[in-house]
Amino acid sequence: MTTSSPVVRRRRLGQELTQLRIGAGLKANEAAERVEWSASKLSRLEAGRTVAPSLADVMRLLDLYRVADPNQREKLAILTREARKKGWWQLYSDIPYSTYIGLEAAAESILTYEHVVPGLLQTRRYAEEINRATAPGLSDEVLEQRVDVRIQRQQVISGMSPLEVRAVLDESAIRRTVGGKDVMREQLAHLLEVADLPNVLLQVIPFSTGAHPGTLAGPFIILKFPDQEDPDVVYVEANSDQYPSDVQRYEVLFDNLRASAVSVPQTLALIRNMVKEL
Repeated sequence: MTTSSPVVRRRRLGQELTQLRIGAGLKANEAAERVEWSASKLSRLEAGRTVAPSLADVMRLLDLYRVADPNQREKLAILTREARKKGWWQLYSDIPYSTYIGLEAAAESILTYEHVVPGLLQTRRYAEEINRATAPGLSDEVLEQRVDVRIQRQQVISGMSPLEVRAVLDESAIRRTVGGKDVMREQLAHLLEVADLPNVLLQVIPFSTGAHPGTLAGPFIILKFPDQEDPDVVYVEANSDQYPSDVQRYEVLFDNLRASAVSVPQTLALIRNMVKEL
């Protein structure tokens, strides 16, 4: 995987500008006032949670922070141009989690805990039923668009440098009959296929475990990147803050979830038995 995703470039640009501001001895509100911006505009830029800034805006900040080195200015200019490019997912309208897709496209590995089959491992029919059930009222056109994006995302788990996926699922993810028996039979068979990939590890926490660390925590995804300059990210869709900063807490939680799950061979045996039951 590469870090060419504009979303990742936007995060890195924000981090670099934050460090330059701190190095210049300026607080965020002071810097914003000097360039006649709102404090929220600068805050969003530094967090990488807004559209990429213009090159002129970045140059204004570099002037304010007294960055005179032409090589450093050119490096940040290139980063700005890369951050302003459009990812393939931006060709689609009405994609509510486009920032996440941009992060996933550049990640080296992900750790995910889910109560449903993860998007990267879904079949088209399962994805259609999940989207139809969780977002009632979608037009057929928007529904098809969202499913198309989900299926296209799955390209990251194949190819020369595939994304490494470690998924821990609550047993409800494979027990819940989404779309009927035929859809679930197809989905479970697909899980068995992708579990054969060397970059995919799948474990299930069985109902017999009882309450476990993820019972109240809810689903989350930890994304890790190949470049140390791009820190790990946690994505929690159900949170008011979908990208909480306490990554380490979620890493510990994932380790505990993995310890609560049965082994990979036991997981695959469980899924095979379920296919037979359908």
